[in-house]
Amino acid sequence: MMLRTTPLTSETVDTPRDEDIQALLQFSGGPAFAQPRSFYTSHPYQRPLRPQDVTPALLDVPMTSDKLDTPEHLLAQRLLLNIYEQDLVFLPKPPNRLDMKAFKGFYDPATMALGKQVRPLLEEHTYGWLKDDVHINGSWCEESFIAHTDKVLEDIGHSPSRLHEVLTGSRDPQRAARFFLIQCAGDFLSEASAMARNVLGNAGAHTSELFKILIDEYGYGIDKKKHSSLFEALLDQAGLNSQVHHYWQFYTASSLSLTNYFHYVSANHGEFFRYIGAMYYTEASLALTTGHQSRALRDIFGDTVSTEYFDEHQHIDVHHGRMALERLIIPMIRQYGKQVIPDLIRGFEEFRLLQDQADEELYAHIKWHDELDACRARAAMLHGSKPADARFTEPQGEVSVLHSHANNELFWVESGELEFVATPQLSLKLCAGEGVIIPKGMLHGTQITSASCTYTVTAI
Repeated sequence: MMLRTTPLTSETVDTPRDEDIQALLQFSGGPAFAQPRSFYTSHPYQRPLRPQDVTPALLDVPMTSDKLDTPEHLLAQRLLLNIYEQDLVFLPKPPNRLDMKAFKGFYDPATMALGKQVRPLLEEHTYGWLKDDVHINGSWCEESFIAHTDKVLEDIGHSPSRLHEVLTGSRDPQRAARFFLIQCAGDFLSEASAMARNVLGNAGAHTSELFKILIDEYGYGIDKKKHSSLFEALLDQAGLNSQVHHYWQFYTASSLSLTNYFHYVSANHGEFFRYIGAMYYTEASLALTTGHQSRALRDIFGDTVSTEYFDEHQHIDVHHGRMALERLIIPMIRQYGKQVIPDLIRGFEEFRLLQDQADEELYAHIKWHDELDACRARAAMLHGSKPADARFTEPQGEVSVLHSHANNELFWVESGELEFVATPQLSLKLCAGEGVIIPKGMLHGTQITSASCTYTVTAI
């Protein structure tokens, strides 16, 4: 029925035209994506990209499932989210003020046109591998669809919570929990925005049924009841900033991929049935997992935070999952026939795979954060064992936007001082003669704190 095979190795997308490459370079060079002075954004129109890392390979080299921890994947996901979110309205909340110039710049029609030009190529680069890792085999019918998805959801419901285990078992559970909440923030602060793309037009009664789920997400017009508002309150109580994309640089590639996938299958309306399948998976599975998430936060923060956001989902997503199956999927199969089932099950399985990958990347980051002192000691042992691959000298205040590497690397300060940042709650002051081991795929950034600083990077 469903088979995961070896990754894509030979199929390629069409070679990009010169004008597509130029469009990508011009889009990524826009002021909204420029070099920042801080690790944090002050308004929703500031989204650093490291444009110096943009290459034509983002448009013509297909991503494979064994390359998802590379800097290219992170950059592609950042680019895509910016392109998708230029279709959405973002305004700052008090005490932040509206920067009219930045607002107009982010939604500049010429910049948006450049993004839309390269979007299909970026989508193929970023998600094309899914069709080779998720195979939908066999003859499907309504009964086999229900049997398969029921079994997947039953297994989730009976599985222990790895998230609860990782967060509560961390050396610093509150730091780990805040990093988890930051990964959620990229989506939850504009929750259901991708869904809204699917209620325009005329899809008969299906539009109305989907719209019922959408207005649930938006609190039936009551701002305080919106799911995004509930999440804002949770962030504030947990000691985090609730402004949209304040932690833009700290999103992992796989957490971005979850948000982007829903935009991908919603902005491309030919993938509507994939969207419905993915939506069914996330609504039905959240009803099973949000209870664990709520319990983890209560165990870690006690009564200092409200878990209403997750508690509400534990309740409402039982209803949403049932609505998706009984009022959308089954009527669609009966009206349009078996031809829609492969896309329905593909969306279900693809998002399930992406969610598993996002969980694993989260756990890997928390493990590295817990082991950072050991990585610092190991760097001292390995320093000098081989020549450095690159040397950089930067002035005071220079910020290296959070990024990752394709290899395990030894980071070493030769002169001066800098702040090495892994999370908003975890940074190291590194002086001359100090360093740290950075495992591949781990987000990190630096800011120079002395008049100048020279550091080296060595693959190990």
